[in-house]
Amino acid sequence: MNTYAFSDEAVKDLKEICDYLAQQNPQLASNLFDAIRKKCKLFANFPNMGKNYNKLTPNLKGFLVDDYIILYYPKNEGITVTRVVYGYRDLESLFLDDN
Repeated sequence: MNTYAFSDEAVKDLKEICDYLAQQNPQLASNLFDAIRKKCKLFANFPNMGKNYNKLTPNLKGFLVDDYIILYYPKNEGITVTRVVYGYRDLESLFLDDN
């Protein structure tokens, strides 16, 4: 069985998103976190299934959970989630800022 891991940036993203959502609706935050983990498990087993985001950085892939894009890199034994971002965010500027 393949695995998934979160980068430090992805953990930070998730914490900020869940903290924000929990202020209004703790159950919503919990449900989103569970949905993200469930989809990460699926994509870990099928890492090439995600949408290509090669225009941002080589080998980057992603998938949606609600209004959030889970960006990851496939690896031999699963995936490494690099960022969790709001789907309407300017992704190009996000990756330019990281360089």
